[in-house]
Formats: sequence, C-alpha cells, structure tokens
Amino acid sequence: MASVETTGPTVDDAIDAALEKLDLDEDQVDLEILSEGGGDQPARVRATPRTEVNAQSGAQAEGSGGEDAAEWDEGLATAGREIVEDLLDYMGFPGDVDVLGAGKENGTPTLTLAIVDGDSMGALIGRRGETLQAFQFITQLLVNRRLGHWTRVLLDIEGYRSRRERYLKDTALRAAEKAMRYRDAQELDPMIPSERRIVHLTLADHESVTTHSVGEGDNRRVIVEATPQYVEAHGGPAERTERPPAPGGRGGGFSRGGRGAPARGRGGFSNGGGGGGGYRR
Repeated sequence: MASVETTGPTVDDAIDAALEKLDLDEDQVDLEILSEGGGDQPARVRATPRTEVNAQSGAQAEGSGGEDAAEWDEGLATAGREIVEDLLDYMGFPGDVDVLGAGKENGTPTLTLAIVDGDSMGALIGRRGETLQAFQFITQLLVNRRLGHWTRVLLDIEGYRSRRERYLKDTALRAAEKAMRYRDAQELDPMIPSERRIVHLTLADHESVTTHSVGEGDNRRVIVEATPQYVEAHGGPAERTERPPAPGGRGGGFSRGGRGAPARGRGGFSNGGGGGGGYRR
C-alpha cells in the first residue's frame, strides 16, 4: 500500500485524515510532517504504512532498547503542565493537571494531559467537545512554540474523551442494527476525523454492514449500510410500520427520510441517502 499525503486545518486533523484514508492505526504507519500550516495554509502530512520488515525491525529495537522508546521527557511534561495550568488560571477555571505521557510514541513526540479536578469543567468541554478541541489546539500551539518543534498534544477533561468514544461506538452499533433491520443506509451526523475513525473501526469487522464517508469539511459524515450480500439474502428495504425507538438521551436521535430534517448535532444519526457500498474514505 502506497503512502498518502493529506491536509487539514491542523497537523492532528491531517494525521487523522491520513489514518482514516489508510484504515490503519497510528502505530501501523510512519508519519512525516511536511508542513505545520499557518495563516491560510493547511497542515500537510505524509503517512506510509509500515512493512513487515519495518515491523520486525521495530520489534527487535523494542526488545533491545524498549526502555529508550518509552523514556520519559521531563522537559516536555513540565512545559505541558505549566502551559495548561496557566491557561486555566487566565480563563478563571483553576484545576489539577496530570501528565499521563510525555515522550515519543511510534517516533512522534507526544504529550498526553488530563484535567482531573476543577470547577465548571463542563464549560471547558463544550457542546460535543468542541471547546475541548479548541483548548487542545491552543495548548499544542503553545507547547510547540516553547519547545521549538512539533509535538502531538492529547488533552482530556474529567474522562470526557473515553465517554465520548463509548457513545460513538454505541451509536455505530445502533446504526448497524437499523441498517440491517431496514436494509436502508443510515447517515450519521457530521463528525471530526478522529470520531469518524472510531465509527469505521467499530464496524470494520462487521459481517453485515459497511461504512464510508461522504461530504466535505465540517459536513463530512459516515454512512452505514447493509452489505449487498445481506440485502440479497434478506430482501430490499423493509417497510417501517412504526417509528423505531429513539436511541435515548439527547443529541443522538435520528429522523426517517422524508419526515423532517436530519438531526445536526454531532455524533447521532439519521436515516438518509448515501448510495453505493464498499469502504470509501
């Protein structure tokens, strides 16, 4: 499989787009930052799938020098903690910051932080995590400026990202069930690249449904639909004699085609179009 080059508003977005395009995890590719972007210019990265030879070399390196690969970078940890604490103080949201990881992961400098205790943390997370995403982006810019090189920053607040991941997996499985029940494509609401990847990976090994992404920019979303083999075995689209039960909770609803506009909150799904099978990115 050849390498791919992708762009995005930030380096993280470009990386997520590359991983989604290759359908691989980050530890399965070599990443090269071609441009960090800035101004009107997008960030650009190249992702190259690792060959079996590289994987074996990596295993040998891990066996002989795994401790070096996992070496803690105290300078990175200190910079990250100080920057996040300063930002929290400036915004009037003092909180405790834990550094969960500081060093190279698969050759990429990575800093993992968590705000674990503070007041009004919900305001820092925002709707569908949009404020958290912006906070993480600002933190990464400041960390990169202080250290003088690009570092991937992963920031969480009171376990929000793990809860969000569980929600997205549940949403994907519900969409798969509806796609099989009605033999009709299920259109999820727009998501950022990293969240679309969660959906794709959740259903990657599903025997009866496929996923692909459609749309551009902020409107890019995932389509979940039954495989042609499943539809052939069970017949065409089923008639809906009653409205399916709502998935429960806010922001995860759906609407049926021709009966109102689809929900626009990120992370839910609506019954929509999106023809064609396969796994397209």
